[in-house]
Amino acid sequence: MCRTERKRRGNPRTAVRERRGKVGMTQVRLAELSGMTQAAISRLERGKCMPTFPLLERIAKAFGSDLLVTVEPGRGVTVAFARNDAA
Repeated sequence: MCRTERKRRGNPRTAVRERRGKVGMTQVRLAELSGMTQAAISRLERGKCMPTFPLLERIAKAFGSDLLVTVEPGRGVTVAFARNDAA
């Protein structure tokens, strides 16, 4: 599910950790809702892997959030989760 991250670009780990904290969700609950294990969530949040787009979509759905991904040549990828007012 995760690809090894050689360079820390965009920091999806921070986006996941911060959003999880904002919505008051444990790693275990996020894992259940996104079809992952708690260990995989932990690895993601520690920057030990780079999530794929389908995985980020599942995480966004678990949060009830929109997934915002920005790709900037020379600057990398930025990942954010925004509140989904339709949810």
